[in-house]
Amino acid sequence: MKTHQSGYTLVELSVVVALAGMIVLGSIAGTTTLLHQQRLNELSAQNADAIKRINETYAQLPSYAGLSLRQAVSFGAFNQFTITKRATDDVTVTHPFGGAVGVAPARGDAPLAWGLYLNAIPAAHCIDLLYQAAPMADGLVVFPNGMDAPNNWTANIAVDINIPAINIATGLSGPAPRIAKNLTEDLAPAALVAACSEAGNTLGVLLLKSKLP
Repeated sequence: MKTHQSGYTLVELSVVVALAGMIVLGSIAGTTTLLHQQRLNELSAQNADAIKRINETYAQLPSYAGLSLRQAVSFGAFNQFTITKRATDDVTVTHPFGGAVGVAPARGDAPLAWGLYLNAIPAAHCIDLLYQAAPMADGLVVFPNGMDAPNNWTANIAVDINIPAINIATGLSGPAPRIAKNLTEDLAPAALVAACSEAGNTLGVLLLKSKLP
């Protein structure tokens, strides 16, 4: 008389466990991708709002002299980001990816350009961020590996008001910033890819706005 055994073999159980693991990992990866896309969209929307508020405030002024992160926060910029020490000179702003935000005018006594700098952007989002930023920025610069202080870009970037164009300082100790979009120019795919291709694991992105024609 034959007996029948019920249940699963070890091989069958192993297959079920492996499939379950793949489903779980796929779900986690999908959730992570959606979360990162949401953060990127939030970042771009807040960038647009901040640029709009600052430009409206300075529209009737001859230059951006005196512009600072503290002033930008007082204008209502970055309300959706994390702000600490508000209304002080030590104010800090942190964007959705956890990096620091900087706001400063370009070099000069009467600067006709200012920059919004975003540090610690994951390199995987470089191209998407630049594409989203292109319509709202006159110039875009990528800083491989980012910077220690969010306003250090003012020492490396100058704006030539005669051309007009972005100039990058020479003799830098680290990787040189890469221009993805120069003033008065459209975003070129080749320049965008070149700027993002050697950015390291994280990068800094500078959005420049100007009163230049």
